[in-house]
Amino acid sequence: MYRKRRYRRKSSKLQKLVLIGIAAAVTIGAFLTLLNIEKQIDADSASSVQESETTAATADAVPVNDIAEPEKIALISGNVTTADSVKLPDEIKQLLLDYTSDKYEYAGELKYSPLSQYFNTDKTYGRLYADFCNTSLQYLIYARQCRSADLSYDEASFVINVESAAVKKGVYTINYTISEKVAFAICDSPAESCGMEVEAQISKGADGKYKFDILAEDTDVNLLLEERVMNYLGYNYEEYYLKDMKIPDSLDYDKMYSGILKKLKAEAESNVNEQEQMLADYNADPDSFKASKTAKHSYNRDKAVAYSYKWVNGESVVRNPAYNDYAIYGGNCQNYVSQSLFASGIPMDWSGSEQWKWFDDESDLSEFPTGRSGSWSGTEYFYEYCNKNTGKGIVAETDGNIFSAQPGDVIQYVVDGWAHHSVIVTKVIYDDDGNVVDLLINSNTTDRVDYPMSAYGYTDIRLIKIIGYNDK
Repeated sequence: MYRKRRYRRKSSKLQKLVLIGIAAAVTIGAFLTLLNIEKQIDADSASSVQESETTAATADAVPVNDIAEPEKIALISGNVTTADSVKLPDEIKQLLLDYTSDKYEYAGELKYSPLSQYFNTDKTYGRLYADFCNTSLQYLIYARQCRSADLSYDEASFVINVESAAVKKGVYTINYTISEKVAFAICDSPAESCGMEVEAQISKGADGKYKFDILAEDTDVNLLLEERVMNYLGYNYEEYYLKDMKIPDSLDYDKMYSGILKKLKAEAESNVNEQEQMLADYNADPDSFKASKTAKHSYNRDKAVAYSYKWVNGESVVRNPAYNDYAIYGGNCQNYVSQSLFASGIPMDWSGSEQWKWFDDESDLSEFPTGRSGSWSGTEYFYEYCNKNTGKGIVAETDGNIFSAQPGDVIQYVVDGWAHHSVIVTKVIYDDDGNVVDLLINSNTTDRVDYPMSAYGYTDIRLIKIIGYNDK
């Protein structure tokens, strides 16, 4: 269960300073009160585990030791849950909690600190992944700092769901997912996410403490970084994983990661500057960004958004069983967005060369109500359909001002000219003067509910504005 915490919304710089002062006073008092509380996890109670592989169900929860430190601003709480058959030393559970808690802390404050202390940096992969996770965090914080929207947060809670664990020769291989609630400063209620997949290998270091040898976190920022690391080392991103590569003894880790980070920051800065200009232009004259296209039938945005809430959840992954789940093929995001549009009343389109349909999983571009078009489940193919389709089917405008989006419109995140992720807009965030600040979105894989559009690590963003549809 989540431990209940305070929630404060930052609405101005002055309020933020006042709230920080209040939080510091409250935190100091809490710290003095809690000095005599024993740690909830006894490091000496680590249980021995026979060599085995286990799978997950529901579990007993281990709460994070979250005695507040006076200098901290963000309030973080977390749990580890495991199946009854999954046996992990308490020290490993605490490692998962401490690492994850620190990561949320630094991201919440938008203030970077290294996470190297949680890795066996005297080992090749331990060093590789320590620097990888540090670089990932640095980039995420930088990308969020570039924006005018306040993407810091006061509070976050998370649950680590251990799905499987095996130990061999003292090395634990653990697969788990993370669900979260994050109270971003710009939001009135916490954003929720679930289904973030992680694979870790953990062993005791020279100091006798358990630390990460490998930590492969399936997040947008890590995927962005992983492709660049693999390209740097000469591996095909489509064929290998970072954890499977042979790392040369001569590798200059600092040179590699600093070079990649510099390029990622430059790309983010360029993209965000362009979008900040979009934001200023839109707020200066919203009426000038109204759609120019028309459709015979209007788009029922409310129905599309309602469907998007029905089939996403911040605590556990849910899918409509009437459709296939494309997560194993790289992501279910566009399938989920297409389902939402179809639920609004937009009929499938199987006429001509540009089609948008799903009747079953068989790829089929025949002009019959059979099979599946690539545009239904493929992000870039959906963009091409919306961009090129005429006559029957969806009527949409592409590549407009992203801040002119309304609930029900589609946002895509682009990497190297190719859409990697599609999401559906659920809300528009306004400031007290009625100006747009950001958009909230729902998505699949990772599943997100009312998540700030600008909080993603992907910074190249485009809009697909859905106008409606024609039936001939």
